[in-house]
Amino acid sequence: MANYLTVCRKELADHLGSKRYLVLLLLIVCLSAVTAYQGATALKSSYATSSNIGFMEMFSGALGSGFSFSYLMIYFGPIIGLSLGFDAINKERSSGSLSVLLSQPIFRDAIINGKFLAGLGALSLMVTSTVGIMVGLAIPIVGFGPTLAEVSRILLFTLLTILYLGFWLALSLLFSTAIKKTATAIIATIFTWIFFTFVLTIVASLIATAVVPVQYPQAFAAPVQVSGDQGFVMPDQSQTQLYLQSIQDRYTLQNTIQSISPSYLYTQASNTILTGVNTNTIIFSSSGMQPSQDVSSCWPQVVALAVGMVICFAGSYMLFLRREIRAGG
Repeated sequence: MANYLTVCRKELADHLGSKRYLVLLLLIVCLSAVTAYQGATALKSSYATSSNIGFMEMFSGALGSGFSFSYLMIYFGPIIGLSLGFDAINKERSSGSLSVLLSQPIFRDAIINGKFLAGLGALSLMVTSTVGIMVGLAIPIVGFGPTLAEVSRILLFTLLTILYLGFWLALSLLFSTAIKKTATAIIATIFTWIFFTFVLTIVASLIATAVVPVQYPQAFAAPVQVSGDQGFVMPDQSQTQLYLQSIQDRYTLQNTIQSISPSYLYTQASNTILTGVNTNTIIFSSSGMQPSQDVSSCWPQVVALAVGMVICFAGSYMLFLRREIRAGG
């Protein structure tokens, strides 16, 4: 246990003192401050006309205030997590410092565990400090603070964001362990981020459209003659049900494919926590499709993120324990 803490303290000090981390922290704080100011200003204006608006609207961007903090984490969060882990192992291996470290009375598992915990600690410090700055900046502008229920939701959102960034940290650590060259590891991490964040959405939409075609009711397709006047005939009830069912099937298939993306999982879970509405859970009824109002329905996404992080870290853990490390790489 002492070895774990020694490696963790050393790696955490390296992270907090590195220019890379400080630049990322400054960038995130500045962007978050801008989103907090925009959100608080929009919240103050909207609260003057409607008292039903809550403090959480500032984080979700539901008031149309611009780029929200949740979307900032969706697109920039992976870069932060990947930047702290893509060279954690291969850089030290190629420089020879890893073989020197292993010559000391330190177990291999202490090294890999300490590096991951240090990276997770640095990410946790960044997220909690940023959320705290946003709340502290917004309260004087809005004129009121979050309620007790909203505080708990802010804490849940903070933990979810740390888990999301932790997944990308574990993934970058896996690439750093499996790939010897740092440049190749960078390319692999960037490609993975682009695929999961941007490409998979397009692929899922194309597959869902091809597999589940939607046929519009015939009465919606073209006007017909009714009693001498041109108008529309209401479609048959079976056609309407078939149309709604095919839309739901396509939507379900597309969501299922996109669920392998951590960015999509984080989007769904964060929207549920911040707004209380899970658009990923659709209730099908005769009146149409409505999103679920149950906040606890985001747990599948949270569990999936946690499982993904554990799998990535377990893979890097097993590879690191079995890999032969020699002096000079």
